[in-house]
Amino acid sequence: MRKNKGFTLRFAVNALVLFSVLVTVIISAVVGYQSQKDSLTRTTYQMNRIYTDKIADTVNGLFDSLFDSLDEFGREMSKDLRRSDLHERFELFQRTHRNFNAVFLIGKDGILVEGSNAKEENIGTKIDSVGANQALEERKPLVSEPYMSMTTNKLIVMVSHPVYDEKGEYAGFIGGSIRLHETSIFQKILGNAPFHEDGSYAYVAGSSGVLLYHPDKTRIGEDITYSEIVQETMKGRSGTQKTTNSRGIKMLASYTYISSAGWGIVSQTPNIIVVDSARGLVKELMLYMLPALILFIGVIYWLIGKLASPFSVLARFAVQLSSRNSGKVAFPSIHHWNYEANELHKAFGRAVRHFRFQFEHLKRDAQTDPLTGLFNRRTLDQFVAHHISQRLPFSMLIMDLDNFKSVNDTYGHDVGDEVLRFLAEALKRLFGEEYVVCRMGGEEFVVLVPTDDAEAALNDAESVRSYMADTASPTGNRVTISIGVATYPAMAETSEQLYRKADDALYRAKRLGRNRVELAGEDDRDVKSS
Repeated sequence: MRKNKGFTLRFAVNALVLFSVLVTVIISAVVGYQSQKDSLTRTTYQMNRIYTDKIADTVNGLFDSLFDSLDEFGREMSKDLRRSDLHERFELFQRTHRNFNAVFLIGKDGILVEGSNAKEENIGTKIDSVGANQALEERKPLVSEPYMSMTTNKLIVMVSHPVYDEKGEYAGFIGGSIRLHETSIFQKILGNAPFHEDGSYAYVAGSSGVLLYHPDKTRIGEDITYSEIVQETMKGRSGTQKTTNSRGIKMLASYTYISSAGWGIVSQTPNIIVVDSARGLVKELMLYMLPALILFIGVIYWLIGKLASPFSVLARFAVQLSSRNSGKVAFPSIHHWNYEANELHKAFGRAVRHFRFQFEHLKRDAQTDPLTGLFNRRTLDQFVAHHISQRLPFSMLIMDLDNFKSVNDTYGHDVGDEVLRFLAEALKRLFGEEYVVCRMGGEEFVVLVPTDDAEAALNDAESVRSYMADTASPTGNRVTISIGVATYPAMAETSEQLYRKADDALYRAKRLGRNRVELAGEDDRDVKSS
């Protein structure tokens, strides 16, 4: 069994109170209460400030990323605004940047050029909104003031970046909207829980003093410029302060200015939590104090300093986590006789390592197949569901390696994996960015073709089949594939029907000799059952 290092804080306090004296109980209680209250207050401020700094850095980094993405996409689109797939490119950009509810391009005259959610009749109309006017006026990367959308009547903010033509002249801006009442970046970063168990919570206020995020969604959009803390963030300041919230509860608040957007993030904890904790500790001390306490008061103060030192080390490291170079900061080493400090140090270390690993790999792992680097089944289902919900015509190619089991049996699974990667690379090379290429699992792959033209889809499928049939695989021999093709909406109304149609066509291709492409038909189910 693992032996715990050090004594618990409770044991240390109980051991000390045996030396205390009755005559000094009142003085010790007052000193202890005030000391603990001040220490807990500082710790609460510090932890809330660590939290707000970390969230501010995260939001700043997110907006920098959004600005860069909009800038790159805007420059690409401005090269040819008459391209035939302009609307589809906007839709694809919005799907791959899910922080935005809509993405659009507006010219310098305020005319809507294109948008991911724009209706055809709205193209070419003038957009007269707070966000658009602010972007046209300031002509710089910005996050707009919150305003009501003209189309959805919802409170939104707009992230925008200016666009310039080939001569370097201002041509308008490309922007993305974020609906504040719906699931947004704030819910993703701050979470959906209304309050912590101790009554702590966080909120975000815009540069004009309007609530952008609050655990109570009914308050989003409320003007809270009356708050002294919000007035400080509106001035671009960060700090800590005692305050009273809208319910009349005294709070210990820390706040950080979010420079990229001009917002303020506030995290606050009820002051009563600190008071109750301090009172509880003093009552416990009073129950065990002995008359000799006056002789050991110096020892007690020394022990308090020793007890606080490991937590201070961890707190200083936590402050460094809010910087962008946090990954280069070495985790501090603590060897202390206090049990709680040692356990907290180990738990904190595990959390930091897990956070760094998860931050780097979570997004990639959630969307891709680890063997081939293609989209996985989950991401494929999301694309299919979106296409069908938007009534976007497309075709589905389901393909399967012929006699793949014999490849594994003959050459081994390592070579089998190489064959799977070989096919994946062929698909990525043969199809453009507008195609969705996925690995369903095993030796089965799926490609979503951005057209419901069956003849075009068959040609795409044939190009893959012939490539595999004519090209030596990692086995040294050619490995063929069979492909089933189905189109939406001509052949199916739901994703289940489309999968079944394409799968039936694949089965028919296998049944008729493999190394062939088959188009789904009405009798596919009969063929398979026969």
